[in-house]
Amino acid sequence: MPRKAKELPDAVIRKLRHGTNKKGELVKRPHAVGGVTGLCLQCMPPVGDEKIGSRQWILRTTIGSRRKEIGLGGYPSIPAKNAREAARALKEDIKSGIDPLAAKASAKAQIVEEQQKELPFKKAAAQYAIKRAKEFKTAKQAQRLNNQLDTYVLPYIGNLQVKDIEQHHLIAMMENYYHQVPDTAIRVIGHVRKIIQQAIIEGKRTTANPAEWAGNLALMFPAKEKIKPTQHHPSLPWKELPEFIEALDDYRKPKGSKPDADCLAFIIHTISRPSEARLMKWSDVDLENKIWTIKPAAVKGDDRRKSSKKWLIPLTTPAIQILKAQPSYTKQRGRIFSKIDGDEIPDSYFGSNINSALGFYGDTHGFRSTFLTWTQEHGLNQEVASLAMKHTNTDATRAAYARSQLFDDRKKLLTAYSKYATTGQSVASANIIPIRKRAS
Repeated sequence: MPRKAKELPDAVIRKLRHGTNKKGELVKRPHAVGGVTGLCLQCMPPVGDEKIGSRQWILRTTIGSRRKEIGLGGYPSIPAKNAREAARALKEDIKSGIDPLAAKASAKAQIVEEQQKELPFKKAAAQYAIKRAKEFKTAKQAQRLNNQLDTYVLPYIGNLQVKDIEQHHLIAMMENYYHQVPDTAIRVIGHVRKIIQQAIIEGKRTTANPAEWAGNLALMFPAKEKIKPTQHHPSLPWKELPEFIEALDDYRKPKGSKPDADCLAFIIHTISRPSEARLMKWSDVDLENKIWTIKPAAVKGDDRRKSSKKWLIPLTTPAIQILKAQPSYTKQRGRIFSKIDGDEIPDSYFGSNINSALGFYGDTHGFRSTFLTWTQEHGLNQEVASLAMKHTNTDATRAAYARSQLFDDRKKLLTAYSKYATTGQSVASANIIPIRKRAS
């Protein structure tokens, strides 16, 4: 049976120091302090300018069949009374069949595991945005995603850990704007769901995804149709188009003096998207054959490459006249449409031409709707109309796309549309494309 050490008073314990070996070298020395069998204060030699070396409480005891040392903390931050109480508690645990060292290791492993799961939502959102940017066809789409996250998500849950986000967090977040912009809110929660789902796949969260909309969050909000109808780009009524083109042509005089207005006119005659037209290059144009080629996305972030397909756009006579009026026509290099100072025409330029300078209501994107309505009102082939807008969203238009994109039919359609826009001449009098009855 081991000899029981005498319980040392605090005054004696304060004076305990390191030891010295036979060679006179300073060495660490454990001092039994009594009160609990095996409890020692291990004193280390001083290092550097230290006057007293560090001192640590150690409990030497048997766990199972092995002799172990368990650290109980430093002295004097942990006084002798507390060290003895901790040592007694550990001995009671050991008597009960508990291995304190194994329990400590398990607790540490659990802490490490929890730390590894830590992922602030704003960090997960940034990773998601980078990944999606590589999938988007245009830089504008990536910018829109970042703007939506910055505006509608990060101020509310950005600092929360992904593993801690619950349904009530998302409901509180969406209540701030759902009733004002329900369509945007639903798109945004879709992104939040994907961000959380990615974290689940990576092991950063073990509970179910609280951002599911259908059958979950949707039950907490009225249907979007009951709140605010979907807002589309305001479009010019097709019957006002000839009057608008006349006003636009007057506004564009003298030729080449207002590149933004020229670009707008080109957009109307080609049914193109603003980003496609304002950034087009001379290398994309074949004036001899009257074709503008829009190549598929080759470089991420190139806003001209809205489509993943190659498109051949027929150029009508008014469209070619607009191109030839540009200052860049003499060199036929680089970008076709530029501001007077040579800089790129921003997308925001076009709206002021319609609403302010010309006195018409609508926006540039809305001219595509003007064209589509014109074709519908005249019962024209909607497969051709869809392809003229570079849409392949149905089986019919996909099949039509496979048939050389119906280039000749689109050329006839755009020629008729340009003629209507510039002269007001009806489709029937133009007599250049087949007319089909609209589906009732």
